[in-house]
Amino acid sequence: MPLRYVDPDRRHGRAYKATERFARSRAGQFYARKIASRIDPWVYRTTGGRLPSRAWTIPSAPLETTGARSGLRREVQLTYFHDGSTPILVASNYGGAKHPQWYYNLVAHPECRLGGERFVATKITDSDEYARLFALAERVYAGYRDYRATTASLERQIPVFRLEPR
Repeated sequence: MPLRYVDPDRRHGRAYKATERFARSRAGQFYARKIASRIDPWVYRTTGGRLPSRAWTIPSAPLETTGARSGLRREVQLTYFHDGSTPILVASNYGGAKHPQWYYNLVAHPECRLGGERFVATKITDSDEYARLFALAERVYAGYRDYRATTASLERQIPVFRLEPR
């Protein structure tokens, strides 16, 4: 199944908004970090990509990278969206003090796969483009607003990547 197109301008229904509210709660954050992060890649593979990337859920797909130090294949399930035809990834790490490990993997080895499709990742460094893309990210998942507020107090800017087809 090809990577589902995620339009940041799409209006969200009640089920999506309920899922988003839960995901932003303390219990939802625990679920996302400890449970969903482990089962979502399996669910994605088992359902051929239909879940957890359906319209009523927060869209995600497995990102496959090469370990920055180990050189081994790494996989993590990530929320994404599209800007035009290119997928965008936000390295929020749930608003944590450090970048997620996959960030370092993409910086060291930009070639990756998202949802089984091959891409080359480019970190967004232009401040206007960054602001525009982060605003789009907040439309897809309002929790990014929470993460940005948390990381601002930690003096960490959340990195954003554009994935170009390879």
